[in-house]
Amino acid sequence: MLEALQTADLRISLFINSFLGSSPGFDAFVHILERNSLFKGLVVMMLFWGLWFSANRESRLFQARLLSVLVVSVLAVFAGRGLATLMPYRPRPIHDPELGFRLLPGLSNETLDGWSSMPSDHAVLYFAIATGFFLAHRAVGIAALLHAALIICLPRIYFGLHYTSDVLVGAAIGVGMAMLLVPLLTRGFLRLDVTTLAKSHATLFYPLVFFATWQIASMFGPLRDLLHSLAAMFI
Repeated sequence: MLEALQTADLRISLFINSFLGSSPGFDAFVHILERNSLFKGLVVMMLFWGLWFSANRESRLFQARLLSVLVVSVLAVFAGRGLATLMPYRPRPIHDPELGFRLLPGLSNETLDGWSSMPSDHAVLYFAIATGFFLAHRAVGIAALLHAALIICLPRIYFGLHYTSDVLVGAAIGVGMAMLLVPLLTRGFLRLDVTTLAKSHATLFYPLVFFATWQIASMFGPLRDLLHSLAAMFI
């Protein structure tokens, strides 16, 4: 059974990747979508701020849910990266030339070498955010789910950065985290009346939330770079 699932996973991934090279212009366009944070994290964080200042902005429940989505997003970043580190190492499709995956010019078998493929941390993060949005606002949630599937995850299979199963497992983890944690955190924020505290300390609250949304949009890249630099200096 497991072997059959692995075979199906490989075939689906190879099928998606097989279109690579058919249109250089399309490949370049998809590569921009896959690499540029303007089309990735910035999109969902713009949705967050749009919801925050929407017609429901005076609703304590609505704002508590959005704050919960933000916290779950931070947890999802670390969960995705942590699971990829703790789970058995799985080479990415492009790391095995014998599989026959097509490579985009500029990528090589050494791209992301040493970074495990399972699960997709991108899928964990963006499906957690999208599910959280869905719990707060269904229309925005559906748009975010489509964005997570088509803009975030599909290009990573297309370029051989992940198997289909990596994305599906990551998506399931993200959805599960949001479904479990957003309601729990929302109730906690309502009990603590966090939204009222936020309003009374707006000069501190909004800079902190802006910082969080910026870091989530970049998957904490600037902060990780800083920590690595500091570690190299003092260790």
